[in-house]
Amino acid sequence: MRCLLDKVTARRIMEGMLKLVEGREVTSTELFALYFYRRSPSNGIALFILPQTHNLLKRLEHLSRYVVLIRSFLAVTQVIHLARYFKRWARRLREYGFTKEDAEVLALATFGTTLNRDILGMHLIATFDQPMINQWIAQRVGIQKRLLNMQRNFAAPYCHASLPTVESPERIGA
Repeated sequence: MRCLLDKVTARRIMEGMLKLVEGREVTSTELFALYFYRRSPSNGIALFILPQTHNLLKRLEHLSRYVVLIRSFLAVTQVIHLARYFKRWARRLREYGFTKEDAEVLALATFGTTLNRDILGMHLIATFDQPMINQWIAQRVGIQKRLLNMQRNFAAPYCHASLPTVESPERIGA
């Protein structure tokens, strides 16, 4: 099972880890994110992050305050990369009322891959963005039909791409 962490979820995980290390109080959102992060490997969930998240963490990695946490986080996550049809699919998703950023996250979860190109897409997106979750649920049937229509002209493996489930971290695996 593959799960894409949106940037807010990744940030909540990192903030929660930093607060725990520094002995500060952790918010309930950070606790949910940390709990999901910690239990994912035992639940067979591989975690992926956005390229933007990876780039930000690499820029902060040299700071002594963050180095151990960032390296630990990057050791258990992989970066998702744009695959063919990503841009087209992101444009189509914008037509369903998603913001540009949300459409790109959703498109990466459908048409994203690793550097080795050994996977296509995600099974899940972990997000705290409730409006995105609600919009996804409301539009999913139409989105699924649109994807199926597009796939008729795609070669393998793109003709087998599937839509992810979009959930908040506290609901995944609950």
